[in-house]
Amino acid sequence: MLFRRLIFLSVAIGLAVGALLGLGEQFTTAPLIAQAEHYEQPAHHHAAGAHSADEVHAWAPADGAPRMLFTIAADIGVAIGFALLLMVAMSVATLACGTPLGPAPGALWGLSGFASVFVAPALGLSPEVPGTLAAALTDRQLWWAATVAVVIVALAMAVFAPGWKKLPALVLMPLPYLFGAPEPAGSAYAGHGPAATAALEQIHQQFIWASGATNLLLWLVLGTACGWAMRRWIGAAGSPQGMAHVAR
Repeated sequence: MLFRRLIFLSVAIGLAVGALLGLGEQFTTAPLIAQAEHYEQPAHHHAAGAHSADEVHAWAPADGAPRMLFTIAADIGVAIGFALLLMVAMSVATLACGTPLGPAPGALWGLSGFASVFVAPALGLSPEVPGTLAAALTDRQLWWAATVAVVIVALAMAVFAPGWKKLPALVLMPLPYLFGAPEPAGSAYAGHGPAATAALEQIHQQFIWASGATNLLLWLVLGTACGWAMRRWIGAAGSPQGMAHVAR
């Protein structure tokens, strides 16, 4: 019963928030990606430590409406998944610790998600733009997943663990950065002339800020909406007793 409600609410919230995010990206990150694509050089990607051939020749939707639709569809899928994760985490925390539900607590959950899923990995692997070198995709994915997992566990311990049991969070938090994020063998802008390098550096910086702003907005809206939906439709005014009743 509870899980069915969580799935339904996650899909409803994810559809709305993901569609808005996808449309918003057409005015924020998408133009920057289009600018950076002008500097892509196919041979440039075969340098040591750069993208693999599979990454270079990966399928991509055509420019224009197809690309926009695929972007929106991907954003909707991501938003649904994140909404479900948030609502499950809120449910577990409410049942176990009696944490409050509502728009304001939901916004705090959203900020925690933003810190864990975007900020923490970006400290080691900043958002990339086309035309730049990067380490192997598998290495980057593994480091990203490990970083997110470690930061989520550390934040949960810091918030919910009692007393001295919070201390291990101080050890866990820096671990991904002590191991270090995977890096390309050379400069991210290797193979470009001075003018192209300067343009890509500027685009890259703008893209980092634009990505950060859109992700912050995504998580804040998701968290607020999930907190409101949880209090409105899950449990009796967000009480642990109400949550337990719905779970049965």
